[in-house]
Amino acid sequence: MVNTLANNDNNKNAVSSFPPQLAVSSIEQLPDELLLHIFSFLQASDLLEVELTCHQWKNLAEEETLWKSLYQRYFKVIEPVEETYKESYFSLSEADHQWRKVDKLLSSLEHGDLRPDEALRFFGLANEIGGEAALSEDNA
Repeated sequence: MVNTLANNDNNKNAVSSFPPQLAVSSIEQLPDELLLHIFSFLQASDLLEVELTCHQWKNLAEEETLWKSLYQRYFKVIEPVEETYKESYFSLSEADHQWRKVDKLLSSLEHGDLRPDEALRFFGLANEIGGEAALSEDNA
């Protein structure tokens, strides 16, 4: 027990003996370069959450270098973009999502698993030909 107390006292002295410039009391005091490095490991959704934390983090999370890296990692493309990498990331993500939906639709058609109302809903045509109620009557 006495040894433990002595060790705790030594640890307190060790901590307080750090030079003040090396002691970081909160993450807010980290340099921007270090925060950017930490942010570089985040996914797009996480970066969007980080932007909501404070003005400093919003500015850092919108850094073009972060979004360029994320863009290149996710899409495996190095080509330059017309808009910011952040905007391009979400444009391509949406396009990728739409292609996945089309691929799923085509696969369902191929296997005969697709109902007509699902196909019309996918293409946004259900309301134009009498709505889903009319389709349900046809299927009954």
